[in-house]
Amino acid sequence: MRPPGSRRTTRDRILEAAMDVFAEAGFTGATISEVERRVGLAVGTGSLYRHFPSKEALLTAAVEREVTRLRAEMAERRAAIPPSVDPVEHRLHVYEQLLADIRRFDRLFRLMLNEGDRVPELRAAIWTALQRPVLTEPRDEDVVDAIAVSALGGYHLFSTMQGHPFNGVGQEQFLRTLVDLTRQRAEETAVPAAEQGD
Repeated sequence: MRPPGSRRTTRDRILEAAMDVFAEAGFTGATISEVERRVGLAVGTGSLYRHFPSKEALLTAAVEREVTRLRAEMAERRAAIPPSVDPVEHRLHVYEQLLADIRRFDRLFRLMLNEGDRVPELRAAIWTALQRPVLTEPRDEDVVDAIAVSALGGYHLFSTMQGHPFNGVGQEQFLRTLVDLTRQRAEETAVPAAEQGD
């Protein structure tokens, strides 16, 4: 017997299947019939249109649901990051979390590359969820942060393309090396600021 509230509605199943289909085929290549097939609805009968009036409305709703779900997961995981007085271990936990967030957003990233112009809110929604605002005057520490996020995104992308950890570099080794590099740079940029305050 299922616990109360554990059963997904038809709408939820449609939106989950739609995200998969849109991410795999793009908006143009995605078909309502394929979404219906994956959900188990009668294919070709238009039964999905009883829930969503158009493919555009389905895409928008699927993206909104995915962003909401991922933001909730991210908040839960961030709250679970253990406090640490060791700045190295803290930075390592933060980078582990960021890499996990990037992996969670994989479907949305792929969809954004293909359909960002069709759903302009998609880019803003992703960066808002990742809590990465676009800065007009980035400080030195912002540059270090940008380098770290770019490195994590690249590691995920190239690992996905190769089908295994990029060039054989395991996640733990990659993250600890990234921590060492960014920590060193952060300390270097902090020295002039401290000297100016003297």
